[in-house]
Amino acid sequence: MRCPPINLGSVVVIQKKRSMWRYSNSNHIKKVNIRKKIINKRKLFHKQNLNKGDSIAINLMKYIESQELPIKNYKIALYWPMGSEIDTKPSIASLSQFTNNILIASTENNQIKFRKWKPNITIESNKLGVLLKTKEFVKPDIVICPLIAFDKFCNRLGRGGGYYDKKLYNLEKVIKIGFAYSIQEVKKVPTDTNDIKMNAIITEKYIYNY
Repeated sequence: MRCPPINLGSVVVIQKKRSMWRYSNSNHIKKVNIRKKIINKRKLFHKQNLNKGDSIAINLMKYIESQELPIKNYKIALYWPMGSEIDTKPSIASLSQFTNNILIASTENNQIKFRKWKPNITIESNKLGVLLKTKEFVKPDIVICPLIAFDKFCNRLGRGGGYYDKKLYNLEKVIKIGFAYSIQEVKKVPTDTNDIKMNAIITEKYIYNY
């Protein structure tokens, strides 16, 4: 599979400051415990399976084809990988063969903005993730999110800051896709009213639809 140029962006730092966003206390404790367990599993799996981003990119294209999504006309937002998150660069490479409307999640002033990506653009690291200085698109058609854990019902557990949940809260018609390794699946993700369910979770093995 063709990959983007190696100088697409820069190394990012893991978010150190996380905000809380109206979670019930019991669910918060459950989420903290799941994060601790799954983050360690993901780190180990990631080190031993660095090429799984290719498999997930293939499954992403299968999902798009199965849903008959007109991606040539769609604005598709992805995240730039950090730490042991799924490598999105193979997916960016695959999508760029069909559309020029690829966006990257840029973290600015404790919020996410979706900004235009193009080959060889400068991607800067900051305290929360990455920063792009390109045109902003307020309403993408597809948003691909990182996650810590998920269940078969397409519930997503993030890092705890609530950045994606807050961003997606008013984007009801946007197709929401989570990227994960299969080992990140749990029996049930504890959820609150502010948690946003994904339309699909895509792993290196399976595609989960909601």
